[in-house]
Amino acid sequence: MIQDRDLNRLLNQARVKLPGSSDAGLKAELWDTLDEFIGDSNCWQEWITVNVVPNEQDYMITPAHGGMILRLVAVFDPNRIGLPSVMQHVFPPSAKLHLVWPQNINMTAKAHVVKNIILPNTKDEVPDAPDWLLPLYTLRVEDGLVGRMMAQPGKSYSNDKRSDYHLKRFRDGIVIAKTAAMRANLFGGQSWRYPGNFRTTTQRGGVSTPFPTDQGWGN
Repeated sequence: MIQDRDLNRLLNQARVKLPGSSDAGLKAELWDTLDEFIGDSNCWQEWITVNVVPNEQDYMITPAHGGMILRLVAVFDPNRIGLPSVMQHVFPPSAKLHLVWPQNINMTAKAHVVKNIILPNTKDEVPDAPDWLLPLYTLRVEDGLVGRMMAQPGKSYSNDKRSDYHLKRFRDGIVIAKTAAMRANLFGGQSWRYPGNFRTTTQRGGVSTPFPTDQGWGN
């Protein structure tokens, strides 16, 4: 959950740029801003334990650390071998996981998922977002919030030119967060791919897919 000190600082910074704005209006736009930032950047992720049993292919998985499941990244068995899987349905905050092939033994698998915020769950209408988000990306989230507010017509703070400026910075911030998440926040890191001449599995770059082929990404 977002910490009060981080939320208050963000809103106070936005009020300086948006004279006459209301708290209700700011929080409404903040929800949409966070929804877009987190959803498009894939920056909020979680590993979920799945207790696989023989001949059962459908499992309901639920995040243990807030948010709702948005996308399935991969499913791995205890030996880190990918299990071809799909996410059939979402029942916020949970989702139904479907293993393409039934297993014949009991095992503890791990599902890697991307999450997004869900509807506010406090009396102050604070979104259920990770507490590290604002300390890491305060300026980019502020750009999104201010840009959205300035795009509203007929307000004392309406300004199309400034809105375009802030929203461009906001989209740049999404790209930065997406890249950091893809590289696991490793400084100087880059996307890693198993060398093609050593490939012994048809999982594309380690990502679970229900329809494996003998071709990897980019081939």
